[in-house]
Amino acid sequence: MSLRSRQLDARRHRILDAAALLIRQTGGTDFSMRSLAEAAETSPATPYNLFTSKEGLLYALLSRSLDEITDQGLDFSAHDPLERALEAAMKAADIFLRDPGFMRPLYQFLLGVVDPIHRPRFIERSLGYWRAALASAEAGHLLDGTVDRQSLEYALMAQFMGVLDFWIHDDIDADGFRARVLTGTVLLLLPLADEAQRTRLLRRLGTPSKTTGRARRAALVAVSTPTKKH
Repeated sequence: MSLRSRQLDARRHRILDAAALLIRQTGGTDFSMRSLAEAAETSPATPYNLFTSKEGLLYALLSRSLDEITDQGLDFSAHDPLERALEAAMKAADIFLRDPGFMRPLYQFLLGVVDPIHRPRFIERSLGYWRAALASAEAGHLLDGTVDRQSLEYALMAQFMGVLDFWIHDDIDADGFRARVLTGTVLLLLPLADEAQRTRLLRRLGTPSKTTGRARRAALVAVSTPTKKH
């Protein structure tokens, strides 16, 4: 990397760090680009030169947060493929809960703004997280003939983002966030589980294994229909 590239990269990181600090200080994303430039000790034009717009800046912050979630959330300690998918969901939830003063306002922006340029790229990257979380299950042929992989990726992401939306708007607290991510993810994974895996998953919910049949049917309905491409 050339000296100029390193300087631009350092400036970019400094602006992102300043934006993250402003979000934590103000509890929102309503700061001006001028105040951001002042906080980052750059010229008023620099944030625009590097990120084009405020939306571009906020999506750069979202992308950086997703890097953290990916690096930590996919660093598995579990060996079982389904436990890995559940671990990815729970680690992601814990990363949000570690820094609510930053993550809440930032993802409130994501969930409340339609952006035809940046949002599709971010959503595709988010799907990649769940695709990676299911990689071991796919390699172990747990998806064969049971559920459509793409539908399950979407279902896992949609379930997580739905619970995230409740937490962002203070409809549920931290314990409720974790509990609902856990429950929703387990129910989506049950159709893939053998008896031993099913017992372990239901034990995570504190649910007797005799309720498995109903839970499996409910989860299977949610993910068994392939996604149509338009």
